[in-house]
Amino acid sequence: MAKKEKEVPKINIFGKEYSQEDLDALTPEQKVFLQHRQDLINKIDRSNFNLTQLRIGLKGCEDALIETGMEVVKEEKEK
Repeated sequence: MAKKEKEVPKINIFGKEYSQEDLDALTPEQKVFLQHRQDLINKIDRSNFNLTQLRIGLKGCEDALIETGMEVVKEEKEK
């Protein structure tokens, strides 16, 4: 049985696959920008997650107010 070649992990940046060797060859400045880019992507993902939680919490509070008999007044959104 032939040995399986160890698969080298690839990282996709802007639709192009990069190996760790490719990333190691980047300039220090490019490495810093890639780290910032990844950190910003993580922060955006966390912010979207938090926003979903906030919307669910707000809906729960509004539903609780309605259950207590508070009248619902629909606000018209300005165009």
